[in-house]
Amino acid sequence: MPSPGRLTSVLLRRRLPLDTRFGLLRAELRRRLRPKTAYALRYGPGVVFLSHSDYAIDWESFKWAVADDAYPTDYDGAVVLDVGAHKGYYSAHALARGARTVVSFEPEAANLAFLERAAAAYRERGADWRIRASAVGGERGEAQLRVMEGSWAHSLHPPDSWARYEVGTQRVAVEAMVDILGETKSLLGDGSRLIVKVNTEGEECAIVLETPPEAWSSVSELFVEMHEWAPCTAAELAAHLAPAGFSVIPTEMAAVLRLRREAAPRSDRRSAPT
Repeated sequence: MPSPGRLTSVLLRRRLPLDTRFGLLRAELRRRLRPKTAYALRYGPGVVFLSHSDYAIDWESFKWAVADDAYPTDYDGAVVLDVGAHKGYYSAHALARGARTVVSFEPEAANLAFLERAAAAYRERGADWRIRASAVGGERGEAQLRVMEGSWAHSLHPPDSWARYEVGTQRVAVEAMVDILGETKSLLGDGSRLIVKVNTEGEECAIVLETPPEAWSSVSELFVEMHEWAPCTAAELAAHLAPAGFSVIPTEMAAVLRLRREAAPRSDRRSAPT
């Protein structure tokens, strides 16, 4: 659970809408006094959910994606691929910041259930939020997802040291990133921006390095969360994508590799008529 100081620091952030800050406070009080399976938290045009059983992790995940703005860019009018969507906090953040379409990829059943509930609430308000119940990798197929105690740690290839945290496995579909990028071109209008965020507990190397650089040519901006057990470095990912015109953009988040394609438009905003 968040410490009183951490909770207060988030509640004071003006980046968060006032009703979201009140919602975080209500969730914290409700969790202590009258626990529920999940706590609905209004954000943007809909709601997302903090689960009771994984409250501390969900709270930190929401803080990272929304309050900390770990993936900062201009989302207005963009199409967004959320690879490793967890319960949908980043997807909701992108929509709340003006994204036109968000496609979320999440294989784990419990996370997926909350993700679908959040997407349904957003769709009731007209948002285009699409869900794909799959993992993402370098090749299409099926795989065993190793399910951990903590909802943010499920992985196709976890480090050996995580064996003590494993609580089960799920057989999941795996989509190839090259196929996803090819399909997504149909969503892009003339000059539309495509933003991709990858947070897949070590699978980032296969996703990026096993996808040819030219397949990323429709992507304007890419955020990759790097994990210390991953079998590659951020520099290797950047070098792989350099032929497609990507360069590294500095970020305050040490774990996040941010890449921007130089030829891509910076925004989907259109100038106001004069």
